[in-house]
Amino acid sequence: MRTATVWQAIQIDFASARERVNPYLDVRVDVAFSGPDGALVRRPAFWDGDRIWCVRFTPPAAGTWTFEVSTDDPYDSGLNRASGEIEARVDPGARGVHQHGFLRAADGGRHLEHADGKPFFWLADTHWRFATERWDESNKPGWASQFRGTVDHRAAQGFTVYQCNLMAFGDGWRTSPAWANGNTFEELDPPWFRNVVDPRMAYVAEKGLVIALGISWYGGVDENPEGMARLARYLVARYGAHPMVWTLGGEVAGYDPELRQQRIDGWRQVALAIRDADGYDHPRTAHLTCERPIAPYYQGDDWLTLTLNQLGHGDFDLDVSHYADHLDKHPGTPLVEGESMYEGLTTAEYNGRRSVTATMVRHVAYRAMQSGCCGYSYGAQGCWNGAWDEQELRSPWGSLPWYEGVDLPGAVQLGHLRAFYEALNWTALRPAPECLELESWVNETIYRPNVSADPARSVVVAFFGENYRRPGGRAAFCGLTDSDYRVRLFDPREGSSRTLVESVAPASGRIELPDLPDEFDWLLVAERIS
Repeated sequence: MRTATVWQAIQIDFASARERVNPYLDVRVDVAFSGPDGALVRRPAFWDGDRIWCVRFTPPAAGTWTFEVSTDDPYDSGLNRASGEIEARVDPGARGVHQHGFLRAADGGRHLEHADGKPFFWLADTHWRFATERWDESNKPGWASQFRGTVDHRAAQGFTVYQCNLMAFGDGWRTSPAWANGNTFEELDPPWFRNVVDPRMAYVAEKGLVIALGISWYGGVDENPEGMARLARYLVARYGAHPMVWTLGGEVAGYDPELRQQRIDGWRQVALAIRDADGYDHPRTAHLTCERPIAPYYQGDDWLTLTLNQLGHGDFDLDVSHYADHLDKHPGTPLVEGESMYEGLTTAEYNGRRSVTATMVRHVAYRAMQSGCCGYSYGAQGCWNGAWDEQELRSPWGSLPWYEGVDLPGAVQLGHLRAFYEALNWTALRPAPECLELESWVNETIYRPNVSADPARSVVVAFFGENYRRPGGRAAFCGLTDSDYRVRLFDPREGSSRTLVESVAPASGRIELPDLPDEFDWLLVAERIS
């Protein structure tokens, strides 16, 4: 009997009894796992070269699991009806996803949660070329590996998601080493997956990060959507036992009006293939095009678990109402800001281009969270594109190499953002502009802070950006209950809080707010004292 650990993947290998011309195309293999209390998990197996087939299984509960293999080839005695048992045990030292389980949409559809109901805060780092990052080489002093060093660094900073894409940009699906003999969508190269992709996926999962994986960029479905859907099933088989979110592709609709609907439909076909193959029912989404309002083309589809928006890099003006309006129109689907203002990148703005600073990153991230998002995806120039040095991938977006981008300050400050919200009952917060009164008409109409609160008004949070005018006249939290509150100031740069008012009773539901210390961005929080 094999042994396994709850919420950690194991691999079981089988040998086919038959030679095949192209096993990737010629046979389908599935494995049914039956566990305690009638639990059933169906997993597709994947071809790993020669006659070898493998299945990866993560037990979601302790106890004895039995499995049985089946194929659509009744004459393959090596695969059909192969069976066995697994004894799954809990690791008492497990943390994060290894303790709480895979992700799903929480009841109410405003955030994600683990299998045991613990809320999940999405804080992602973006790596669109993760498969080309160096495994055993680094040009950053003191680091042995570009890939592993970056993953370790982000995990230590508090990130929870590794957002990546298998085939990079543009026509990457045509030249990807995933294909053998240049035969796109027809001949797979298992050694590339085994030697290059497998160790990276396993390493990210071992570090406790959820993997948000896209397959290619938008044009990947132009020629053969059925082939892309077949590859998606293979990826579910190979990597679906890890903690996953399936993001389909990058900017799935593309920006060619004549191809837009064709691409939307093609990636929908891929999404359905993933849904049908994934026995763990990992969350599914699509990395959206940069649009205003937020692109709605998959809203209402039953396969969509969450919305992964792309605000862009200064491409269009932002109003926080875009988030709130989208959530009002499409209730029940959590919203994550999935790509905006990569730190160190040169923006695309009508009024001139500039380098994205940590301040700009904070402003977008806090405004997103205050407007109802359940998470944020960060990116750093040189890291999102895996630029080895200043010359590699030099482009209008910038030339910063990965070894400088990985240490930009915004990443640490977004770790503070996660800690700030997780210290509150953050899943109950909703946009609440009515909870803040401002005397200054300039601040009220142009530079209004972003305010959120829970329905009981036990906590009210206001984010004051650097554009808030100081001194700006009186400001007050309002609509509060008849209870004492503590008022504190949070510094999003340092991640520190200090109490401004230990205890104050609202007067007619109002608490006058003290002046902010300086011209930088701050958060004021009023918390009801139990």
